[in-house]
Amino acid sequence: MARVGLQVVPYCAQPEEFEARLKDLQLEEVVAANILPAERIVGPSPSSFRPARYRGYYDAWKFFGSLGRRLRAREKALGAKIDLVFFGGIYDKQFRHFRFAERAFGFPCAGMYIQGRHFHMPGSPIPYGNGLPCPDKIFTSPLFRGVGVLDPAVVEPLKRLSNGMEVVVFPDVTHEEPIHGDDPAAGLARKVRQFAGGRPIVALVGHLQWTKGLEDFTAAAQHPSLRDTVFLLAGELNWTDVPDETRRNLRTAWERSPNIFTHLQSLSEPSMNAALAACDVIHAAYRSFPNNSNILTKAALLGKPVLVSDGYLMGRLAKEYQLGEVVPEGDREAIVAALRRMLEPDYPDELRQRARWDDYHALHAAERLPECFRELLGLSGGD
Repeated sequence: MARVGLQVVPYCAQPEEFEARLKDLQLEEVVAANILPAERIVGPSPSSFRPARYRGYYDAWKFFGSLGRRLRAREKALGAKIDLVFFGGIYDKQFRHFRFAERAFGFPCAGMYIQGRHFHMPGSPIPYGNGLPCPDKIFTSPLFRGVGVLDPAVVEPLKRLSNGMEVVVFPDVTHEEPIHGDDPAAGLARKVRQFAGGRPIVALVGHLQWTKGLEDFTAAAQHPSLRDTVFLLAGELNWTDVPDETRRNLRTAWERSPNIFTHLQSLSEPSMNAALAACDVIHAAYRSFPNNSNILTKAALLGKPVLVSDGYLMGRLAKEYQLGEVVPEGDREAIVAALRRMLEPDYPDELRQRARWDDYHALHAAERLPECFRELLGLSGGD
């Protein structure tokens, strides 16, 4: 946003880390001057002292009302009007009662809505949350001026639902800075390579949860034909909605399978990219996952084959850009067969002949962000 000439006041949970990242980017002086010091803000927390039926309304009023008061105080301090508030992530669970709090908040706004479940899987509950997706409760607010999405198929439905609000497809960007061997972010990659000892590596990394196909990934690792393949499971693990028995079975399998390497901690983007660069196949055969994921951007950036489930946006993109293999959702025999094929010595060269990695990467490059913000905000002209 600073690149399109706007003055930006960042609010985030970890302003120190945010400032450090900005410093690492070595932004041009004119761009850096448009970004004011970041302020700390913590997301909405549930109330325990209100009747359950009113709790969500109260929480929304408390959070968005408090944010509105802080922004008005910031206006006075700056001696300037805040024209727009941009939310980096708009989620149904946190925003379902936004209309109740819009008067207390009081600022025109826009943001990124990365979920497509309401449009692709009507009536399907939000994983790891309460209730159904509810964009109709969010984007009918007159305060919303625009929204960014990752799925072109939801643009027109969302425009109709919101009575013509600007909806723009944004790139699904990823960290692109090269990681050197002595970089601390490469530590996990070094450990995995050492553990593998020359064996091929299949990686499932990121924010780990049931919808990422944990059980299918574990079953593939235990298949007799893949015992000489290392399976890397890395990232912060969300056990919500995983039954206790399934949880125990997964933990037991991970502890006892000699070819499974686990690193169940939150990963920085550079560390994640370094780990993926060390692998041979990226496992992204998710379940009930209608959204896009920047794991495809990472696969294209690194030139790595990716295994994806059919029937959703990621499957469609993987087919269109020839990013790897697409299998029926939850079909463990097909998953094993596809992994065996992808680990054949001649597969990387064969994929290289047809993969449109450059096209996909160009579509989701960070360089496209300024033009997307201009379109979303109704701006024109150059940087």
